[in-house]
Amino acid sequence: MQAKHPRGFSLVELMVVTTVIGILALLAVPGVTAAAQRAEATAAANDIRVFTGAIEIYNTSEGGYPPQMNYQELPDSIKDYLPGIWTDGTYNWFYVNTSDYIYVYVYNLGFTPEQAVHIDSIIDDGNIGSGNIRMAFNGSGLIHIFVSD
Repeated sequence: MQAKHPRGFSLVELMVVTTVIGILALLAVPGVTAAAQRAEATAAANDIRVFTGAIEIYNTSEGGYPPQMNYQELPDSIKDYLPGIWTDGTYNWFYVNTSDYIYVYVYNLGFTPEQAVHIDSIIDDGNIGSGNIRMAFNGSGLIHIFVSD
C-alpha cells in the first residue's frame, strides 16, 4: 500500500516562497521609484520649457519681455500658447522683470535635488548652479533666468 502524501504546501515551503518574493520586491522598488521620479521631473521640465518658450516667443514678436504678469494677468499671446496648468494654479510661479534681471520662479515643486538636476539637464546645461535654470533658495523651487539684450 502506498503512503498518502498530504496535499498542499508545508509551512516552511510557504515561508521560503514568501521570503523570496519579498526580497525580489525589495530589489525592484528603488528602480521603480527612481523611474517614477524621473518621469515626474521630465514632465515638469517639459511644462517649464513650454512656459519659458511662450515668454521667448512674446519677446521675439513684441520686441521685449512682458513688463509684469501673473497667472491671472497674462498677455494674450502667452496665455493662448500655454496649457491650463500655468493659469489654473497647478504650478505656483511668479515673474520678475526689472532693469537688472528677468526671471520666472516656479516654487513648491516638491522635488528632490536629483529631480532638479534632471530638469536642468533636460532644459539647460545639467548644472543646477549655472546656466539659465538655477535652484532657488533652500531648494524651494527652480528659477529660469532670461537673457535680455
